[in-house]
Amino acid sequence: MAASPIKALALSAASRSGSILSTEQEAFNALIRQIGRQRELLAAWEQAGGSFQKIYAAELVPLRLTASRLARELILKLDAHESHEELSASERQTISALVLRLLREFDSEALDAELKAIYNRHGSSDYDQEMALEVADMKAELEQMFGESLGEDVDLSSREELMRRARAKLAQQQAREAAKEETRARRKDEKASKAGRTKAGKSTESPLRKEKLQTELAQPLREIYRKLASALHPDREPDPQLRIRKTALMQSLNQAYAAQDLLRLLELQIELQQIDRDALHDIGDERLRQYNSLLRDQLAALEGEIRQTEAQFVHSYGLTASRDLAPDTLIASLRADMEEVKTSIDVMEDSLGKFSDLKVLKRWLKDEKKNIRASAVDS
Repeated sequence: MAASPIKALALSAASRSGSILSTEQEAFNALIRQIGRQRELLAAWEQAGGSFQKIYAAELVPLRLTASRLARELILKLDAHESHEELSASERQTISALVLRLLREFDSEALDAELKAIYNRHGSSDYDQEMALEVADMKAELEQMFGESLGEDVDLSSREELMRRARAKLAQQQAREAAKEETRARRKDEKASKAGRTKAGKSTESPLRKEKLQTELAQPLREIYRKLASALHPDREPDPQLRIRKTALMQSLNQAYAAQDLLRLLELQIELQQIDRDALHDIGDERLRQYNSLLRDQLAALEGEIRQTEAQFVHSYGLTASRDLAPDTLIASLRADMEEVKTSIDVMEDSLGKFSDLKVLKRWLKDEKKNIRASAVDS
């Protein structure tokens, strides 16, 4: 099996001169390995993300809708039986406790006027006022934790809106911290590389010098692009099948050049056999230094894209930001959530079956009263 382009780019010490790898050659190898791993991770996210979205929409969302419907039905049945003449005061209190527990677990954005009225009746308080106080307290705690405001426009009637805002804020902070860490690491690498080719002492770069460096970095990209464009131009290819292939490669070339994707340009060169590993090995350290600077920028952009993908998952699907997210665990985590909802559905369906027989209902309320007491002790 032929080596993949990215593996073919790796430099080895087996050059024509037999010398060991230079610092820039080692840095080049390390960078393409890192970029290769990040490419694989991004591709895994994209693949897992597509599967996750399909399962989420086709299976988890319907399950949650079923659970919400059953919870509403159970709340209405409990409320209707609360005034049953054959139930004791203790049993009625248990019914009220169950109603309040179910309503507190209910999605506040889906709570309509009828359910709020039931909450107010059983809780002897106003749902909207109580929710506003709860969300305001949660907002204050979260802002203290984040060290910054979540905004003055937060809907105080919705826990879900507050948590969406908090997840987005946490994702932003994590992205900023990761970017700072990457910048520090990149500067450290650049400083170490620079120390190897300059004398010790303070170094200052004028805007003119920075502009010159940017021009120097763009030069190798232009050189590679022009060579490849000349070789790939489909209008110069008489063979129809090769013209189709060259058209596709030309599109890939233009995309790589527009994205400043040095690694993809080098891969295309190898694919077209314009260079081989030995030829790349003989490139001088000065040119490799330019390559490495471009590759560091490319790696940082790729890592930023992955962070953005992870943050998008957290925000779009209401996941916990502290949850360990990885492409290979996404589906398993989703399946676990589905099993939890299925268990809740089974429990509610079983509970709804108790209302047809008063004796069965009384026994069930007795068991639920014990569960409520046990929960109160544990908390």
